[in-house]
Amino acid sequence: MKCTVGFLVLSMVLLMAQPSEGIWGALIGIAHHKQLDQLKQDLKQLDQMQLDQLKQDLKQLDQMQQDLQQLVQMQQEQLQQEQKLQKRSKLARRFH
Repeated sequence: MKCTVGFLVLSMVLLMAQPSEGIWGALIGIAHHKQLDQLKQDLKQLDQMQLDQLKQDLKQLDQMQQDLQQLVQMQQEQLQQEQKLQKRSKLARRFH
């Protein structure tokens, strides 16, 4: 009988306690802590994925810039060749 009354009294105290007190608060706190840890880990993974994507994009941009520079250089060389040919043809017309 004493055990039953003690159990009922302790149960009432536990149930009447604030959520942050007692075993329920501890369980809820642990659950929230695990969720926060998981969210932090997810954010770190997302940040790493975004960083990796940015690095890959930067490499692509660098390659495109190099390709563009080569193209410009080739066009300049071609223009110089055309100008030389025009000069030669003008000189050839003068002497004929």
